[in-house]
Amino acid sequence: MIIYGFKGAHLRTAPLPAGSSCPACATPDALKASVYGRYAHVYWIPFFPFSKSAVAQCEHCQQGWEEKTLPAELHPAVRTLKKSTRFPLWNWAGVGVLVLGLAGASIAGRYHERDRLAYLAAPHAGDIYTIHSMGDSTKYSLLKVMSAKGNTVEVAANEYEIDDRSPINELNAPEKYSKETESLTVLDLQIMHNKGQLTDVDRLEE
Repeated sequence: MIIYGFKGAHLRTAPLPAGSSCPACATPDALKASVYGRYAHVYWIPFFPFSKSAVAQCEHCQQGWEEKTLPAELHPAVRTLKKSTRFPLWNWAGVGVLVLGLAGASIAGRYHERDRLAYLAAPHAGDIYTIHSMGDSTKYSLLKVMSAKGNTVEVAANEYEIDDRSPINELNAPEKYSKETESLTVLDLQIMHNKGQLTDVDRLEE
């Protein structure tokens, strides 16, 4: 379950320009306005701001006005204050975390793909290949490298398949592999990878 919602925060309080008089008591230079922002949050982490509102108050008579009830003569000054008030950076914290997470995942993916290609080019005994089950692209199984000599790779097929694209934790047990092996070449493996039939390589034993 994703917990999300909206919250408000005080952004700024400032006096209105000199010469402004309170519409209620006519006291000059006694008006101040406060600007509030609203932001969306996910799991209570601010994600992005989306609106601002303002209120005004006289420090002398304590009369206050919400933005929708502001006397007309206060509109220009309050509008200028709102426009000049920026959302704080922490209101964008969730977006920052998301961008950093995506960048980290992209970098990790590039390193993993580099390792995957290196493992395919030089197979080792113990390497585990994740493959699509024959004729069903939604099912996954494993091939385990039993030996690798020159260009020839002997693999044992796993006798089980599941719909998890990372089946190694559930299927990689010795008793789940066939006792018979099949001979493949390094080129065969690279072709399978290029066609999307071989989706991952894990080197569990060095």
